[in-house]
Amino acid sequence: MSGRRFTRWVLPLLMLGVLLLLLLLVLYPAQIQRRPELLEMSVIAREADGSAWATARQGMEQAAADLNVELRFLYPGQSDSAQEQEQLLRREVESGASAILLFPADREALAQEVRAASSRAALVTLETDMADTAGYVGVDNAALGEALGRAALNGVPSGGTVLLVTAASQRSGVGDRLTAAEALLQAEGREVRYFAGTADALTEALSQGGIQAVIAFEASSLERSAAAVSRLEDPPLLYGAGSTAAIAAGLEQGRITSILAQNAFSTGYLAVESAARTARRETAEALEPLPFFTVRRENMYEPEHQKLLFPVTW
Repeated sequence: MSGRRFTRWVLPLLMLGVLLLLLLLVLYPAQIQRRPELLEMSVIAREADGSAWATARQGMEQAAADLNVELRFLYPGQSDSAQEQEQLLRREVESGASAILLFPADREALAQEVRAASSRAALVTLETDMADTAGYVGVDNAALGEALGRAALNGVPSGGTVLLVTAASQRSGVGDRLTAAEALLQAEGREVRYFAGTADALTEALSQGGIQAVIAFEASSLERSAAAVSRLEDPPLLYGAGSTAAIAAGLEQGRITSILAQNAFSTGYLAVESAARTARRETAEALEPLPFFTVRRENMYEPEHQKLLFPVTW
């Protein structure tokens, strides 16, 4: 090949290839650069049984695979035990965990330990927002509680009674939901009562009559409430938050009137991503409250709602 032909054809192609490579490095640096070092991340649950947030765990595991993160899931021996969570949090920090995801059971009881942990690890909370952390991934709990209260208003006339299934601790995101629903219902002239206990105890309480609607503010209590109303011939309306397989079945069978659901898979993914970016000192996008959606029996099989009730891995 003559020097003139090389200069005319080959050299411009080589220069074009170099420019394309530089452009890819600018637009897609994460895909071109080497895989980041393995990051250890601990996930401290609020409940002893993780079935209520199984979909969020799937999202976490997908993010871990994408971002080279090793997850360690930790469950308290007793659900909603802030004392056990405090011990787990201290142990994980002392063991050198670089990042931690926490479902706080009680923001006040955990405040001091969370503050200490956040000074040594990237700590992100789910379900309950807390100060002194790297961020919070979840819905606006007060807005979700108000939405549940408004849903109950549609089915309960003025002067009627709504039973609120209480959280183990009111000083949590779940408690924030209840407080917001309570304030709205009382302002609109509905009587509010409270319940804490098993499905059997709830069935017994409802069988006495006088309750037009029940609101449960998280997945586990909604599952128990659905089991309770299924045993009654004339059950009250049931509203709640969460999107497990049992809840989807309750909607389909008419035991649950409507739910407010969020994309739990996305929640888990974003939490791992946020904590990993913070731990690696990368620029992280500001976290905004995640959206939630009203799902009823008649619209549960619409495409956008199927993604919430019957999630698949990305």
